[in-house]
Amino acid sequence: MVHTTGVLRIYGTQTSPYVRRVRIVAHELKLAHELIDTSTEDGLEALRKVTPIWKIPVAEIDGVPVFDSAVINGMLLRLHGPGPLAPHDPHDVILRNAITVIDGALDSLINGFYLGKDGVTAETAAYMQKQQDRAASAMRWLEGRASEGWLTPTKSFGLAEIALCTALGWMRFRDTYAIERHPALLRCFEQHSERKSLQATQPPG
Repeated sequence: MVHTTGVLRIYGTQTSPYVRRVRIVAHELKLAHELIDTSTEDGLEALRKVTPIWKIPVAEIDGVPVFDSAVINGMLLRLHGPGPLAPHDPHDVILRNAITVIDGALDSLINGFYLGKDGVTAETAAYMQKQQDRAASAMRWLEGRASEGWLTPTKSFGLAEIALCTALGWMRFRDTYAIERHPALLRCFEQHSERKSLQATQPPG
């Protein structure tokens, strides 16, 4: 295990579920970190200086920019160890599949959310209906694999549970999907909702 020095800088917004994943891991590992709010003009300008794709989150770890929440969290766990989190095996197919499906649902709903703000609806664009259907399919798949408030067989709080809780939290926050349709997933969400790292990173309002 190698410990980095200095404050971890995270570029992103308080509402992004992907940024929230990184913030949760930082809280769990008790890493000093600073959020550069990219919803402001100054924050957006700073983001564009560190990543050519202008996508959040980005983390600066010892001054080196790291793109993508999965890469960032994998690196933080590798450098600092899992702490109170479930040990992370990047080759665990069950874990990777679960997170991939969560990301699929989330990305579909995020696309639909922003297109909806521009006036695009399922009635006017088949793409919108496809995104809703894809999200629903993914959620049904996850529902079938959740058990007793956990998403992976280890039954310990790790990256899959973090991904699920942040995704469900965003869906409820943005009112993009009725998470109550999936009792097993809702149980997982509610079971972990009082965890300090989740409480500390809730979207404002």
